[in-house]
Amino acid sequence: MRPFGLLRAVVVLIDLLAILLGLVAAHALWTWWRPHLEWVLHIRWWELVGHNPFMPSGLVLAIAWLLVLRQMGLYDPGRMTSSARIAAGVSRASAVLLVVAMMLQFLLPDRTYSRFLILAFCGFSGVFILAFRLGFFQLQRLLPHPITQERVAIVGTDVEARDMARRIERFGHHAYDLVGFLRVHDASTDAFAVPPGQVRGEVTRFAELVNTLDIQLVVLATRTISRREALVLATRADQMGVRVLQVPFTWGVASPRVEIASLGDLQLIDLTTLSYPSLAEQVKRAIDLVLVSVGGLALLPLMLVVALAIKLQDGGPVFYVQERAGKGGRKFPFFKFRSMVVDADKMRAALEAHNEADGRLFKMRNDPRVTPIGRFIRKYSIDELPQLLNVLRGDMNLVGPRPLPMSDLQGIEEDPEARYWYELRSKVKPGITGAWQVSGRSDLGFREMIQHDINYIQNWSLWLDLVILVKTVPAVLRGRGAR
Repeated sequence: MRPFGLLRAVVVLIDLLAILLGLVAAHALWTWWRPHLEWVLHIRWWELVGHNPFMPSGLVLAIAWLLVLRQMGLYDPGRMTSSARIAAGVSRASAVLLVVAMMLQFLLPDRTYSRFLILAFCGFSGVFILAFRLGFFQLQRLLPHPITQERVAIVGTDVEARDMARRIERFGHHAYDLVGFLRVHDASTDAFAVPPGQVRGEVTRFAELVNTLDIQLVVLATRTISRREALVLATRADQMGVRVLQVPFTWGVASPRVEIASLGDLQLIDLTTLSYPSLAEQVKRAIDLVLVSVGGLALLPLMLVVALAIKLQDGGPVFYVQERAGKGGRKFPFFKFRSMVVDADKMRAALEAHNEADGRLFKMRNDPRVTPIGRFIRKYSIDELPQLLNVLRGDMNLVGPRPLPMSDLQGIEEDPEARYWYELRSKVKPGITGAWQVSGRSDLGFREMIQHDINYIQNWSLWLDLVILVKTVPAVLRGRGAR
């Protein structure tokens, strides 16, 4: 599990709870402050979440809160370690949100919002966000092994790399798990000051080592890596969602934009600020988090019933977890409700001759491995609901190309068209639903899936995502193309 993806998801949920409480408190103060306005008493706090004549939609303001906090860097793990930094960031975010809300008063001439209600909402939600965040991170510090422990690899095998490992152990507050060292040059020319058994491979095999060792953070702690090599490494790491920090050597850094990040009590240079997500991408992520949080709570009773039915059926595990390829080729655990018999993967080889799909897909209309309950939850895509957790973790989006199993990608380099498709789809996060799902799902072949993925990526927009989400509902209810 990616710890900082989990950390961000937990913090987002904490922020959403704080915003909700801020809305409730603002409504309570508003009605108390204006008791003589009888018409005010007819509106309940939950009516402020949607369209209403008293303030901008609470849902819209919640999304705006998440976007502003993200812009302030308050979802960056390196900036969530100092109470003073958190307090300053939340204060600035509250002021920005208040200005945005007040601007709507002038941009919408037919609206006369309650300035008192808007001010109370921004104030209360800001206070609750600050209090909840400080409480959460204080609790984190008290744990002997934080739930967000990060797996770290150090680039270099010389004295400087060895010293960095000792500093991490001393000043890291148990939040970092050192998985080993990555060699810059061939072993015959590299200086060794670390135990050979802790050298996990050469940095040229970076993508493979990230997936094998589940690396979340890389520290450049050697002068033997060139500026160009550091730039290539930082770019590749950014594609795979791996943070790269660098010891501030005198020869310069890979990026002209210098950002300082904290690693425990150490201050290092963050090289993964090379690319910045567009505003549309940030809005997409904020919308995903809000929809998943609200929808997940609404669907929780259904998921509990399904989980119980699967468990009672044969006593096997409730969830099926499979390694799949995400953005940049980074593997991640893909969650589904188990719809097949236990050890169904081991039976696949014997059924290959009955495969009804083409290319790299495996589909059978009457797969004997599927359980009775599994057939039902597959028909209506209920088995996909646990992927809401993948969205919270940051592995997936609500809309995007479907992630393929890592095993299905073996030998993909031999097919030029499939290789181009895979490199293109690796630039974006996979999704729970997509153009392929709303166009026929399993009724379509591998080539049709490739074309749908390419068209989606090349023509992506927030509007396209909205259209796909709307089309997903009838596609799921009809159960068309499900196997």
